[in-house]
Amino acid sequence: MKFALYGLILFFGLGITLAKETVARLGLETNYLLIALVALLFTALLAHRSLMLVLLVIGLCVIINLPPEMLGGFVIDQDIMIAALISVIILPVVHRVLLR
Repeated sequence: MKFALYGLILFFGLGITLAKETVARLGLETNYLLIALVALLFTALLAHRSLMLVLLVIGLCVIINLPPEMLGGFVIDQDIMIAALISVIILPVVHRVLLR
C-alpha cells in the first residue's frame, strides 16, 4: 500500500508536470495519452530510488515551473533545466545497467 501511494504521489506531482513541460519543449502535440505515458515512465524510473534523489527531482521540478519574476533576477534556461532533470532521473538506471 505504501508503494502504491508513493507511486501515485510521484505520478501526479512530478510525472505530469515534467511530462507536460517535456512534451511542450520537444514540440510534440500535447496529447493526454502521450503526457500520461511520459509521466508513467518518469514515475517508474523514480519508484525505487532514494529519498534524496526524489527530493532533488522535486526541487528541480519546482524551479522549472517558477515564473521568471520569482527567480530573483537569475536567468535560467528551462531547456537546460529539463535536460538536467531528465539526466538526474535516467543516470541511476544507466549506471546500474553498465555495472552489471
